[in-house]
Amino acid sequence: MYKLLNKILLIIMNIGTIIVATLEFTNNNYARAMTFVAIFPLLLIPFIINKTKFKLSDKEIFLYYLFILLADFIGCVCNLYNTVSWYDIFVHFLSGMFTFVLATIVYRIISDSNNKLLKLLFCLGIVSLIAVTWEVFEFSIDSFAHTNLQHNQDTGVIDTMQDMIVAMLGGIISSIYTWFKRLDIYSKSNM
Repeated sequence: MYKLLNKILLIIMNIGTIIVATLEFTNNNYARAMTFVAIFPLLLIPFIINKTKFKLSDKEIFLYYLFILLADFIGCVCNLYNTVSWYDIFVHFLSGMFTFVLATIVYRIISDSNNKLLKLLFCLGIVSLIAVTWEVFEFSIDSFAHTNLQHNQDTGVIDTMQDMIVAMLGGIISSIYTWFKRLDIYSKSNM
């Protein structure tokens, strides 16, 4: 059943996106059209993952496509983000739930630990990382394409985004340094 639903969702999103993106291109709304074109790589992610040793079930793929339908297709293509005031908050809430489920799958793959607190902290950390990464992505698109996805021209979110980006860069640089130096930053000899 999920395999059929996945095919139906793919057909709806591909055809709908092609139609709306074409209309936006013909109306010279290139930034908006490119937002829609970005849906296509998102639809390929389950295929890419299933080419690795990790396999997604048809149910997991369905949940992913359902989220893409709600977040990108209905939100952007059908313009619910601009017509329904609470829709953005609803989709961000769903993304947190979806990411938490994804993080539990990743945790199960990479860890043998049954420590519930460790699992909870790992999953919440992944949810936070994905949320921040998405906001940085939106901010970057706004900055480079001169769009207003985050309504940063209305809300003054630029300082907050710059703070998060710099903090993330600090963490990334520290993790790269630690990885290559093979430092055990938690050992007692380093404290």
